[in-house]
Amino acid sequence: MLNSRDENYDIVVIGGGAVGSGICLDATLRGYKVLLLEKNDFGSGASSKSSKLVHGGVRYLEKAIKEFDKSQYNLVKEALKERAIFLKNSSNISKKLKINIPCYSYFSLIKNYIGLFIYKLISSKNSLGNNTFLNKVISSYYFSNLRKKSLKACISFYDGTFLDFRMIISLLQSAFENGAIVKNYCEVRNFLYDENHNISGVKYFDKVKNKEFEIKSKVVINATGANVDNMRFLDNEIEKVLTLSSGIHIVVSKDFLSSNEAILIPNTSDNRVVFVLPFLEHCLIGTTDNKTFYEENSKVKEEEIDYLLKEVNNYFEKTLTKEDILSSWSGIRPLVKSDKLKTEQINREHSIFSSKSGLVSICGGKWTTYRKMANDMMDYLIKQNKIEKKELCKTKKYKLVGNKQKKNILEKLLSFYPISKETKKSLILLYGDNSTKILALADENKDYDLLDERFPYLKKEIEYCIKNEFIQKPIDYLARRIGLCFIDKKSSLELVDIVCEEMAKILKWDIEKKEIEKNEAKEFIQNYF
Repeated sequence: MLNSRDENYDIVVIGGGAVGSGICLDATLRGYKVLLLEKNDFGSGASSKSSKLVHGGVRYLEKAIKEFDKSQYNLVKEALKERAIFLKNSSNISKKLKINIPCYSYFSLIKNYIGLFIYKLISSKNSLGNNTFLNKVISSYYFSNLRKKSLKACISFYDGTFLDFRMIISLLQSAFENGAIVKNYCEVRNFLYDENHNISGVKYFDKVKNKEFEIKSKVVINATGANVDNMRFLDNEIEKVLTLSSGIHIVVSKDFLSSNEAILIPNTSDNRVVFVLPFLEHCLIGTTDNKTFYEENSKVKEEEIDYLLKEVNNYFEKTLTKEDILSSWSGIRPLVKSDKLKTEQINREHSIFSSKSGLVSICGGKWTTYRKMANDMMDYLIKQNKIEKKELCKTKKYKLVGNKQKKNILEKLLSFYPISKETKKSLILLYGDNSTKILALADENKDYDLLDERFPYLKKEIEYCIKNEFIQKPIDYLARRIGLCFIDKKSSLELVDIVCEEMAKILKWDIEKKEIEKNEAKEFIQNYF
């Protein structure tokens, strides 16, 4: 890797979440020299704490129709186009998902049918499948746990689902392969200015090396999500551009859903929607939407869990309790500031701001439109003459790293190795066609040992992730490379020791360093999952 201390860059991107990673890739593919800096691990903020949906936004469409709101309609239309691009370019870590809406009155049945019909019409050639109608008997058969009293039918439609934490790594690997420098655990603490007080670079602190560096750059982009205002304050901008919203998710056993399809609860007590989704052989339930304040690591609040349990239990025969929760997490959404009272009323459109000194900030949006946000940012920089025009945007048709080989071909390739069906499935799901690199590592020493007999993860995945996926700490691997923290808090805590042992061997940690990492990982998992 190049020594960034001696480098001048065209663009420095601050923030290694969905938007920052997307911008890094777009800029790199256009021929610019790019450095991305993330103060913690990549995707450790809201970008790994989404509902795992690639969607146009059914509820935004409902608001567009009810309120004759063209901006909401345009957001849905744009998102449906982006959904198609997203699924095509990340085919191994994303797929279409059938979502079912249970209807308990004929009015809601007709309303939902019309709404989903319009949703499909808007998607046009990008439609993922036909809407279907399931009567009460069939709905009760497919979803045995769904409340049957007063149930009229289920209306189903298609959206996409993906692994957000894997998408981040795929984007960054793609950017890195094309020449970008990406660094985690590097916190920007100050900006550098020229004689006219225009930003000319950044000063950042490398938390792992415990050193400070200065970098020169033509453009500095603030893509720090919920931290956007704080970075602007660092640049002496006093106006806030964000409204922050907290969203939590809980994970329970897959038996609660008993299906590979999802349920959308359409009418909560506060007129929101809640999703019940299949996720890594478990069931994911979310999300809340409440105004909040900035926290680097937000904690799930008891009242938020109570809210989700109450709303879900209204729709299912088997009631959930807090004891059923295997893991939970909270993320902070960075919404564009609005005068609307409730955050669920604020649409997910994005905005770009330039400060007096030239710091360019981007906020708003959602995972589905990350690519469009990156495209808009690059077009903005060129239009504003902040950077010279080079090549055109290439991300519409760019297959991301790990997604270039089809799944059926991968399955055949992996069948030659002495691994279980569960391990094969896990490798393809998490790493796509990079799973062959992991197995090549394992084959060198004929080492196919599992991390733990209860799980499908190979020990060699850790070595691969250190060499190819930028992991520096045990929590990086457990949370944002294999996703175990998101589905099983207890097991994640139990595996910290063995992950630390493996990392210590490869990274040459001494006993003191190993103990520090163990304690830090356990404390983080205990507090934030």
